[in-house]
Amino acid sequence: MEPRVSAILLAAGYGTRLYPLTRTRPKALLPMGREVVLDVIFRALAEVPRLSQTVLVTNHRFAPDFQHWGRKRPYRFELVDDGTSTPETRLGAIRDVLVGWQRLPETDDVLVVGTDNLFTGSLEPMVRFAWTKSPSATVAVARVSQAKEASRFGVIEMEVDGRVIRCLEKPAHPPCLTVGLCLYYFPSSCRTRMEAYVAQSGSGDAPGYFIEWLAAREAVYATVMEGMWCDIGSQDAYDQAVRDWKENKGAVHA
Repeated sequence: MEPRVSAILLAAGYGTRLYPLTRTRPKALLPMGREVVLDVIFRALAEVPRLSQTVLVTNHRFAPDFQHWGRKRPYRFELVDDGTSTPETRLGAIRDVLVGWQRLPETDDVLVVGTDNLFTGSLEPMVRFAWTKSPSATVAVARVSQAKEASRFGVIEMEVDGRVIRCLEKPAHPPCLTVGLCLYYFPSSCRTRMEAYVAQSGSGDAPGYFIEWLAAREAVYATVMEGMWCDIGSQDAYDQAVRDWKENKGAVHA
């Protein structure tokens, strides 16, 4: 039987590279036309098969903003405050995944979505691909056009069947042009491995480092996300994302 899936949305960052735009507003609530980034993500979640519940993890500074936004939307989700209030005290994405995971049934697989990513491709093919590879983890990837772009992300080399050969977080000289998105599918059994990684490494930041650690110990798979993908990491990237989203060019921008 296909497993139940819960979603963890990561929205606890402070968007310092987007200041002053995000000094008083989280990246996930930046406008995208008549909507905001989070509207686009929740529409994508509607296509996830067997989705049981959604947890949105944010920080203490921006929790009221998400509460206010949620009251005006039809989406069902649990808002979780990770207790941090400054960029210096942030937990990091991996620890925030674990904070969210604690609120979910132990038997649920989890789909982790970074809310500073925009994509037009459906999440259903990724989830169904991940089911065929369980109990291994799956990461969504995209292909960029230049090595300079790839060096800003986690680069993932993969075999024809999708098995990850190796991961390199922001390499100066990328061996390929396939980059990991902040979009992961973790079977329920991966939770103990993630806890072990944090305990062993002391790191709670970029999920790409966890994927690199995990792939060195067991099979991890990658699947290409079709359609347009935008990473909102800077003012220029956000401006470009707004333009591309409006025109729906289908380009990838870092």
